[in-house]
Amino acid sequence: MAQGLIEVERKFVPGPGTEERLQELGGTLERRVTFRDSYYDTPELSLMRADYWLRQREGSGWELKCPGAASVSGPHTKYMELTAEPAVVAQLCEVCWRRRRHLPS
Repeated sequence: MAQGLIEVERKFVPGPGTEERLQELGGTLERRVTFRDSYYDTPELSLMRADYWLRQREGSGWELKCPGAASVSGPHTKYMELTAEPAVVAQLCEVCWRRRRHLPS
C-alpha cells in the first residue's frame, strides 16, 4: 500500500457539564470549523464492505481512508489516509478488483 497519513480515530459522547468542566480547567473555544464531505462508493457498496471510505472534502480534495493495522486495540480504529491522487487510484483499483473476485481485503 502506498504510504500516507495514519489517522487514529476515537469517538466519544461528552456528558452533561463537559463544556463547563473544560472551561474550569482553562479550556477555551479557539474557533469552530465546519466542513462538508461527500462520500462515494460503488452501487454494490464495495468500498464500505471492505472498510474503505472515499471522500471529497470541501475545499481540500480527495481522500481515501483505508484500514490500518489490525493490532490496534481499544475503542478506536486506525486508518491509513491517502491523499495523493495516484495512490488513491491505485488503492481503489486494488480494492475493487479484490471485491469482484471475492478475495479478502
